Amino acid sequence: MRLTEIEEAMQAGVLGKGAEWAIAYQKRVGEFFEAENFAEIRFAHMITDAETLGASGLAFLEEMAEMPAEDRRLRTLAIVDSRGFDDRAFERLLPGKPLVGDTQRAIDALGRMGAMKAHGYFNNHSVPLPAFGESCAFSGTPTVVYANAMVGVRCNFEAGPSAIAAMLTGRVPRYGFHLDVSRRGTDYFKLEGKPSNTADWGAVGAIIGRQLASYWKVPVIDGIAERPDAISLNHLALCLASYGSHAMFHVVGVTPEARDAQDAFGDPPPEPTVVTQADIDAFHREYDGDGETLDVVALGAPQLTMPEVYTVAETLAGRPVHDRTTLLVYTPLEIKEACQRTGIAQQIEDAGGLLVHGPDFFATFAKEIRETKGWTRLMTQSVKTANITEGYGYQPVAASLADCIESAVAGRIVRTA
Repeated sequence: MRLTEIEEAMQAGVLGKGAEWAIAYQKRVGEFFEAENFAEIRFAHMITDAETLGASGLAFLEEMAEMPAEDRRLRTLAIVDSRGFDDRAFERLLPGKPLVGDTQRAIDALGRMGAMKAHGYFNNHSVPLPAFGESCAFSGTPTVVYANAMVGVRCNFEAGPSAIAAMLTGRVPRYGFHLDVSRRGTDYFKLEGKPSNTADWGAVGAIIGRQLASYWKVPVIDGIAERPDAISLNHLALCLASYGSHAMFHVVGVTPEARDAQDAFGDPPPEPTVVTQADIDAFHREYDGDGETLDVVALGAPQLTMPEVYTVAETLAGRPVHDRTTLLVYTPLEIKEACQRTGIAQQIEDAGGLLVHGPDFFATFAKEIRETKGWTRLMTQSVKTANITEGYGYQPVAASLADCIESAVAGRIVRTA
C-alpha cells in the first residue's frame, strides 16, 4: 500500500504506540483486500455491548485506555453506540442478573480514550450524519448499509479492532465500498408487490437477501409504486444485511446513486427478477401464528424514532396491555428522554408498556429472558428481529406496528392484513 508522510510516521511509531499498532493492523487488512492506499475519515463508531465484545475485547480496550494520552490519541470523531443497559427495564426482565458491569467498563475505557458516548445509530437519526461521498468507519451493520445506500457515504463493515484502529489513525484502507466499482449494481429486481408497512419492506429485503447472500452483491430495486419513507427503507436495509450480508443497495429514483437503472449499474441493466405481492405474502406465512397467545411484543431494530413512539402511545389510546403480554418499545436514550419530557413515555407506561433504551431486544440476553420468563410467542414490526430471535428459540411473527399494538392489547396475535 502507498503511505502518506503521516502514515509513515504512524508506522514508525512517531505518533504514538496506539497509532503504530493501528496502522500496522489496517495495512494488513488493506493488503489482504488489495487496497492501494488509505481513505481519510471524520467519523468512526463502535458497538460496546458485552455480548459482542467478549472478555478478550474488553481487556484489549482497557489496556488501550491505560496507555499514556499521547499513545492513545484519537484522530477522528469516535461515537460509541448501543451503550449499556436500561437498569430499570432489566430489573423487570431479568431480575437480579448483573448486566451493566462489563458494558460500562467498555464505555468507560472508550470514554477515557476520547470517544463520544452518544446513545444511538445515525440511521436512528440521533447522532450526526456524514456527507455524501465521505469515507467513514462504522462497525454496526445497520449503520453501514444505511450509510452506503441511503446517504451515499462510503464504508465497509469495520468489526472490532478495525473500528478501534480507524479511531486511532483517522483513516481506513480504501477497498470494497470505498471504491466506485464496488458500489455499482450487480443484480436487478423489479418490485411488483406493494409493501404497506415496515414488515412488508423487511420481507422484500429478506427475499432478496436470501437469494443473493453475498457481501459483494449490490441489489438494484426498481418499479417502486409508491415512494417509501426513511423508516421503511431502513427496514429494507436491515433485512438485506441480516438475510444477505449486504452492505450496499440501490432503489431506483430514491437512493442517491440510482437516478435511474443505468446510473445504478453503470451500464444498461440486466433482465430483472420480479418480486411479487405473492412472494411477500408467502414470506409472512413462514412466521404463522394468527390467534395464538402472545408472550411479548418487541418493537425495535431499528429502534423507534420519536414519531413512531408517539404512534405507539396514540394507538394504545389509553387501553391497557394484556396482563399475559409484555410490550417492549426500544428507542435511543435521547429519544426516550424527549418522550419523557413530552409525556409520551408516561402514556405508554400507564398502559403497561415499557420504554427501553440500550441495545435492541435480540442483543440483550434474549435467550436468557426467554428461559427465565418461559416466553415462546414473540411479535415485532421488524423482520430482522424475527429472523434473529427465531435462533434463540422464539416463535416470532412480524407485522405492522398497528397490528403489534392491537395484539399487545388483545394478548394474542392479531393481523388485519
